[in-house]
Amino acid sequence: MLKKFAIICLIVSFIGLIVTPTVEAAGWKKTHISSMAQLKKSAIFLKRSQAPVTVTEPIAPPVSANGQVVYAALASIAPNYIGVPYVPAGKLPTGFDCSGFIHYVHNEAGLNIIRKSSADYYKDSMKVNVPQIGDLVFFKDTYITGISHMGVYVGDNQFIHAASRGVEITNLDNSYWKSHFVDFRRFNAVTN
Repeated sequence: MLKKFAIICLIVSFIGLIVTPTVEAAGWKKTHISSMAQLKKSAIFLKRSQAPVTVTEPIAPPVSANGQVVYAALASIAPNYIGVPYVPAGKLPTGFDCSGFIHYVHNEAGLNIIRKSSADYYKDSMKVNVPQIGDLVFFKDTYITGISHMGVYVGDNQFIHAASRGVEITNLDNSYWKSHFVDFRRFNAVTN
């Protein structure tokens, strides 16, 4: 008899049929899982539905006095490289890619940043609602999915960047760039 009971328990356990009740108290519903499939699809504790929570990204603080010096230097240094050819992974005046250009001109302007991808620079910066000359401009889905291109805002709705034709100034109303625009951002280092 004990042997039959053990075999039945083993079979029930193997199939994954565990039958237990559902308990509800004080707005919480505790659901006991009745099969392995449900275990994969369900949460053990479920709360009554609530309105979705909207998370807003913080806005960058104003540019500091030191940041203003960097931005003024960027505005005079970056245009000197117009016409430099695009080179994949390029980071020198013999050829730039977009993030290599950002790295180079910021270091020349006095802001020592390490070389990163556009996506990583995006993570290292904060959103800006009203851009000023020197802020960063980010784009997505240009040659890969996600953040994939960046430049420096130069005013009058334009930005300078290392495009496929080389370093150039482009209007943000350009249909291609407008369709890939994400937002303006600011490195945290220029706000401290």
